[in-house]
Amino acid sequence: MNRILFFLILGLCGSMPSVAAAAEKPLARQEMPLDSVLGPILNDSALRGTEYGVQVVNVNTGEEVFARNADLALTPASVMKVLTAAVALRELGAGYRFSTYASSAASAEVTDEGVLEGDLYVQGFGDPTLVTEDLWRLVYDLWLAGIRTIDGDVIFDDSHFDDNRLIPGWRKDVDMANGPAYFAPLGALSVNFNTVCIVIGPGPEAGQKASVLLETPQDVVKIVNEVKTGSRRSRPRFTIERSVRGRKKVQLKVSGSVPIGGRPTRFYRSIADPVSQFESIFKGHLEDRSIQVTGEYRADEAPDGLSMVARHESESLPAVLARMNKHSSNFMAEHVLKAVGAEVGEDEGTTRNGLDVVEAYLVSLGAQADEFKLVNGSGLSRDALLRPSHVNSVLIDMALDRVVGPEFLASLSIGGVDGTLWTRFRGEGIEGRVRGKTGSLNHVNALAAYVDGGDGELYAFTFFVNDIPGSNRAVRRLHSRFGRALLDLK
Repeated sequence: MNRILFFLILGLCGSMPSVAAAAEKPLARQEMPLDSVLGPILNDSALRGTEYGVQVVNVNTGEEVFARNADLALTPASVMKVLTAAVALRELGAGYRFSTYASSAASAEVTDEGVLEGDLYVQGFGDPTLVTEDLWRLVYDLWLAGIRTIDGDVIFDDSHFDDNRLIPGWRKDVDMANGPAYFAPLGALSVNFNTVCIVIGPGPEAGQKASVLLETPQDVVKIVNEVKTGSRRSRPRFTIERSVRGRKKVQLKVSGSVPIGGRPTRFYRSIADPVSQFESIFKGHLEDRSIQVTGEYRADEAPDGLSMVARHESESLPAVLARMNKHSSNFMAEHVLKAVGAEVGEDEGTTRNGLDVVEAYLVSLGAQADEFKLVNGSGLSRDALLRPSHVNSVLIDMALDRVVGPEFLASLSIGGVDGTLWTRFRGEGIEGRVRGKTGSLNHVNALAAYVDGGDGELYAFTFFVNDIPGSNRAVRRLHSRFGRALLDLK
């Protein structure tokens, strides 16, 4: 693929004749304007023994101003979320919201005594932001609707997404066992990011058992507390052993020591089954509100023709994507991708259906299908492959999109201000002049960003580094140095 394939796309815009001209006569590498400024940076020892690719494009003109290995397919890590966000905005629109419904049969009535005569169906449509407080409000809305007894079952329907719970392309043994929050299971009925929060605090006296509890109590997670309260001068140390019991329950054995007088510490671990956690928390809120259920709690697919009793809606898509990109949430990215798959086609939300839409978007920008490999929506995979030029084509396309481009830009981390870039590009008045998406796995580091150049031009660059022999820190500093060179242009 020609590294300036996006010039052809941009050249279709009548307002940018200079881009069309650039497409007709691409610059040779030796003629690139920023070679003397950016080239020496790549001599840094941080790149020794690595595979890397970088490309810089002037957004205002469409000119490729610097490139090295820009067509080399590399692991993008979380920079993949750039593609997921762009496609979600294009296909779902800025006004899209994730919903959760509580419904009953159209013929069901609520009697004067507050009895809902029939089953209550809780349908999830993949809201990745739903938390305990939202379920409390959903149950409260049922209570406000006059329901005091459900004379039937409470049925949970998560069929909007498929039942493949794990993020495709990631089967790291330690993560499969320990269940870190960044590897939480997926599901159309999810709450609290499909994690539990363990709160550890000291007991009343040194030597006594410490306090270990779940921030949101539920019956599908069992805590085994073996933490002791240490002296004031002792240091906190904790070990959490996670084991899955059956397919639905998790046991967390917590051991260690916490100093007396110390502040509570929070740890997050993923649960085993999203519907089971959702059911447990929802049931707890019904009981707190004294809403009786005569039947059972179970999972099943809801029939058509239901009448909605209460609903919860997420914030609009741009706000969801901002949380996803700024904090690099794998869980949110995978839900967004499955939502694209469900809403664009006629099938349920699957990773594959979502990726089909992303791949079609890349091809529409000029990429060839055999030039890249997409595995999931978050980038949590070593099997995914993208070229820096692919990502830049998306950055350029979004920069010129007057409909959803501003929302895309707002989803990115702001250098020196927030997200994963809040500690970088700071000082000397440069805060806010870089907006980008970072990516990191062991031995992989990536950055895709817009930079307000010191010469008054707006630049987009994508810089992938793979096979880093040691720590990623040196490459991370190199990326910052690279971006800073663009900020300092005269």
